[in-house]
Amino acid sequence: MESMERFVQKRLKNIIVCFFLVFFSCIFFPQTSFAHDVGDKIRIPLWAELEAYPGTGKAVQFDDDLFAYPISRLKEVAPFFIEGMVCGWSFSYTPSDKTRGVPEHFDFVPLYDFDSLPQKIVYKEPWIKDSRLYCWAEFTTSSQEAAWRKAWETSVYRRISGKGKGLLSAGFDGIKEAALNALKSAVREHARMMTKNKPKEIIGEILITGEPLIGIRSGRYVVELDFFLNISRIIEYNIY
Repeated sequence: MESMERFVQKRLKNIIVCFFLVFFSCIFFPQTSFAHDVGDKIRIPLWAELEAYPGTGKAVQFDDDLFAYPISRLKEVAPFFIEGMVCGWSFSYTPSDKTRGVPEHFDFVPLYDFDSLPQKIVYKEPWIKDSRLYCWAEFTTSSQEAAWRKAWETSVYRRISGKGKGLLSAGFDGIKEAALNALKSAVREHARMMTKNKPKEIIGEILITGEPLIGIRSGRYVVELDFFLNISRIIEYNIY
């Protein structure tokens, strides 16, 4: 009797998933168009786990809003990375220095405010594979934003890559942690080529240039990023 109930539940879930994907884009991710002031289109693939805690089996239940958890995660992850690709970030990085008792610190803020960014993101072509919900996140830049990105591309800023890890159990915060660790490690390695001594602070700007790669390895999120880096100032400990 128990095996029959499981079979029925599995069949029911498959039917619901198929039905849901047919109307997914229209119901949950309305494809709003922006016909004015059009620049370039940014399109990145993203995914979110169907389980709240991957590997524990604690998935969305039949009495929950269908796929509400992965949808909320996608709508957290997409604005974060697209902000880094459209606006870019200014950063301040303080390397750790045990001899001076200085802890490591990495802080960043958008290079310009863009409060409406999340509302301009369109989510398309959802599919499910390996207990994950995938989709494409699209963002159409304005002509001004396109010119901003073009200025970065035609600059002499270094194009570098970085890889970082974050806690899987932290959800979106774990992905953000992994991304910041990727940026931080790349900034640290590049700064080592510019100064012999460990600096007090590194200040600069970053713009993500390609699709962010998000994976899971050994129970942790792994994020790989390509980006332009401009180190505008390095403050040494002997400067007052």
